[in-house]
Amino acid sequence: MKPKVVIAGLGETGTELVQRLCLDWDVIGIDSDPEAVERVSCRDVEGARTVTYAGDASSGLVLRRSGIQDVHAAVACCGSDEVNLEFLRILRAEFEVRNLYALMYSLEWEEQYSKEGIETISQDHACAAILESRVQRGQKVAQGVGLGEGEIIEVEVLPNSSVIGRTLAELGPRRWLIGAVYRGKSLIVPHGDTVLRPDDRVLLIGDPRILPSIATLIRTGESEFPLQYGVHIAGMYSEDIDDVLDEAAYLIENTRAELFEMIACQADEGRLMRLVEVCSNKGIPNEISCSAGNDMDSLLASMKTRDIGVLMLPPEPMSFSAKIGLKTTKTSRILDKATSPVLISRRTHPYRRILIALAEYPFHATAAQLAIDLGRMVSADLHLGVVHQPEIVAGTEMQGEIDQCKNEIENLAGMYHAKIETMTLEGNPIHQIVQQSEHFDLIVMPYRRGRTSFLTRPNVGLNIIHRSESSVLVMPY
Repeated sequence: MKPKVVIAGLGETGTELVQRLCLDWDVIGIDSDPEAVERVSCRDVEGARTVTYAGDASSGLVLRRSGIQDVHAAVACCGSDEVNLEFLRILRAEFEVRNLYALMYSLEWEEQYSKEGIETISQDHACAAILESRVQRGQKVAQGVGLGEGEIIEVEVLPNSSVIGRTLAELGPRRWLIGAVYRGKSLIVPHGDTVLRPDDRVLLIGDPRILPSIATLIRTGESEFPLQYGVHIAGMYSEDIDDVLDEAAYLIENTRAELFEMIACQADEGRLMRLVEVCSNKGIPNEISCSAGNDMDSLLASMKTRDIGVLMLPPEPMSFSAKIGLKTTKTSRILDKATSPVLISRRTHPYRRILIALAEYPFHATAAQLAIDLGRMVSADLHLGVVHQPEIVAGTEMQGEIDQCKNEIENLAGMYHAKIETMTLEGNPIHQIVQQSEHFDLIVMPYRRGRTSFLTRPNVGLNIIHRSESSVLVMPY
């Protein structure tokens, strides 16, 4: 036997629903308009069983006469939320029907439907979602699935998207994930090492506040800094954390970041409250959060569960012992564990001139992506500094790899119609970039985790981070 469904309201929506369900369900249709009932009766599909009744769907007597005993589900699309609600209340109270659905015409009735445990489809939301998917070509927003609030989006990867060839793990998803990849007629269940290709259709699931921007990132490669990683600008509690507040406020005002989060581990409560007051006086949205323990490792481990788009640190001097690898700096220990971009703040904002430092190879392209995204958002002049070391030190093969990387960064900027000026520097990469930092507001560079320093082979990235005259935005990898 087929399951039985009752549909109240045989207008255009109800009639179409009858036609879609009648092959797999025994359908009972009810409408107060005899002509509407007659139209449905005349459109019976061969092999289907549809019974229609003329009458008031909100009347218990009409419902009993229509033979709705043993109904599995009920759908209300009567053109009136008041009638819909009464019809479904009767079915639940008198006939114990549990699967109740309504086409909601006014959002003012949403709370009442919810209190009655009735699942609704908003006419306004559904139409808006369909129109949105037409306007934003390449995106489809799911309605009637999950929460129905835009937390599920299907997007197509365009041929010029910069995410092509990158693994999902490299994209660093936060508050979102890729649930499926459709390639041609195949379904791919994604893993961290899945690589996206042109024309892939990608199913995104995540926070509806950020998912449209993530969809843009996947579709075209463009992102809205720093949403790919999170919406908080975070600072780790220290005596000089006040020094990063002005630059944090600049980022919150000019990017998609939402607030300043101070992460502390059993810090002095009085000082924390004073810092909250300072943030409030500066107009900086803020919150305080604490890690489980009072050691650096537990604090850093807790950061992985936080919504951090950028972690900000005050500058730290670099001792001679750290330069030759006998000691590690606090900054290097943080960079070795950080999973979000890290900004060493020297308060050289606003960012009018940004330098991408191509000082050593390999160069992780995510750093260039960050610089281009941020530069476009704050309307900064972008520059690429390519350092060529003497051939006797680097070798011809290394120079060739650096030049190839330079071309890739220039091509990436071209994809986003971002003008970038390239300058070639000769000599020691640390000295060259540190010297150039005097003329720039921000240095952007990758940082390879676990890299050690030696007297004869210093850690180039770490030295630049500690010795730069300007703020440095670092992408650990």
